[in-house]
Amino acid sequence: MRGHHSDVVSERGPTAPLDDLAAQSLRRGVTLRLRAHGDSMLPFLRGGDLVVIRPAVAAEVRIGDVICYEPASGGLCLHRVIAREERGFVTRGDALAYVETVPDAWLLGVVRAVERHGRVIPTAQWRGRILAVIA
Repeated sequence: MRGHHSDVVSERGPTAPLDDLAAQSLRRGVTLRLRAHGDSMLPFLRGGDLVVIRPAVAAEVRIGDVICYEPASGGLCLHRVIAREERGFVTRGDALAYVETVPDAWLLGVVRAVERHGRVIPTAQWRGRILAVIA
């Protein structure tokens, strides 16, 4: 199933104004720490983890990166890039069976670290292991 998405950073509802503020901040070049929600990125991300998101442009994104994007329906999502297309990315939540196409225009940033139980884990440490799993 393509085109379906799963909110990971936040869900629309009471936090919608915060989602909008976070998206605007990332577009202005501000690195953010946001709390992850949901289970579509298990085991890489767990609900309650803090993620460090650095603003990025499409040319900086590599296969295996976890990107933060704002779909047309709103909210913020985090999914892994599994392929590149002419005008965007093919992404999938690590715990999901389906993929979705994310246009370049939706891209806000790339997850650069995960904070869990007070420990900061740079995503670069996980890159090789993750690429081996998704290949």
